[in-house]
Amino acid sequence: MITTRTHHPKSERMKVLNRFGILATFMALMFLISPGVAGAQNYRNCAWPVEISPEGIGNWLGPESLARYWLMPIEKQDETMTFKGTYPHARYFSFVAYNTNADGGPTEVAGDIYDAAIAPDPGSKNPFVYPGGSDGTYTVVISRTGEASGNTIKIDSDFGWVLLRVYVPTADPSLGGESFTGSVPLPTIFLTRDGVTEELQQCPSVNKLEDIREVYLKFFPPGQDLIGDEGTPSSDRLWFGAPRVTPPVLLPNPHNKYIAMFPGNEYQPGRIIVIHGKAPGFPDTYDGTPIWEPARTFRNVDVRFWSVCSTDLALPLGTVGCKSDMTTKLEGGYYTIVISDDPLRPDWLRPNIEWLPWGDKGYMKLVFFRNMLPRPDFPFAIQKALEARCNFEFNLPVLPSREEVDSAGQCAQDVMGEYYPVAVWCDKATFLAGGWQACVKEKRH
Repeated sequence: MITTRTHHPKSERMKVLNRFGILATFMALMFLISPGVAGAQNYRNCAWPVEISPEGIGNWLGPESLARYWLMPIEKQDETMTFKGTYPHARYFSFVAYNTNADGGPTEVAGDIYDAAIAPDPGSKNPFVYPGGSDGTYTVVISRTGEASGNTIKIDSDFGWVLLRVYVPTADPSLGGESFTGSVPLPTIFLTRDGVTEELQQCPSVNKLEDIREVYLKFFPPGQDLIGDEGTPSSDRLWFGAPRVTPPVLLPNPHNKYIAMFPGNEYQPGRIIVIHGKAPGFPDTYDGTPIWEPARTFRNVDVRFWSVCSTDLALPLGTVGCKSDMTTKLEGGYYTIVISDDPLRPDWLRPNIEWLPWGDKGYMKLVFFRNMLPRPDFPFAIQKALEARCNFEFNLPVLPSREEVDSAGQCAQDVMGEYYPVAVWCDKATFLAGGWQACVKEKRH
């Protein structure tokens, strides 16, 4: 019989890329903290110990600014890990399990399931499928012994990771304190070991320094550094290419695909980066609108979510800033985004122009767009560029060559058409005199 109990518990420096970057600072602090000072909590014995976000030491692996991610380890002795929760009020949520190597570093996606595919508990409804299914409940199982089917994900490695993602939580007028989790509590976790099921108490706090230190070392072994650099672009044109496979260490989301751009080793003084393209239709769910209704001015829901983010290209890849579908102003369906080294949004930008900061000049940058869950008949999604093999190899810690990225980008532009983001380095004076048109003119190829 299975019993249940509760458990409480400038150029030379750039030749070798930013040796550890932000990671070195974090590690220096973390190793000064003794286990005794860190306290009794350990990421292996309580629920949801690590939160990835654009805030504090949770800012690693390039998180989307309108999303939150909760990381949970699954141990060799865990026969099953069961999540019981309430469907969040959000644009999207999912569970993804990752196999790991002997050191605990992620090596591949073991399995995944996302909101609309998660069957509800008996008597409940899934609000991502049926209108009025609010407060429905679900059960998701990570298993070592059973087969992957329905709400069960199979994991193979002795140690693994499970990541819960919640994107764009719906506005919560009650200010109930659970905004980032979609106005519902995080799922309750049950572990089954030797036929005994144990409910894990939620960790009293997230991102304890001792926990983060151990987790970081699994993802980024001591002595690891990025290999290579971005070089200097051969022209002002910058290309977004699609990585064939997202590096496993970045905990890839199977429901997102990406195109990435490398702007160069250094910021170009007196210049800005201008990005211009057509925005795909999306559901503006923040006010409670369902995922199948397009936002105002759009005829279709082309993708569940899209955004562009800039990260420091130095371990552990912290996010500098993001612009998402619902926060991006459009003109006739098109966006224009400027990246500059201003510390705050510059007053010389018109209100309809979006802005992202370059951030610290000590780090090179990686700028990327994501498309999530496009409708099958939308021909201009990033996913279609990958299907057309418009891609390059991205095997961290080795950086790809600019030639590979540029070639993949030119191919992707042919597939994505007007939905492809055209990006250029441009003199600020040129932009002020003629807008994005003056910058992009004659630089499309």
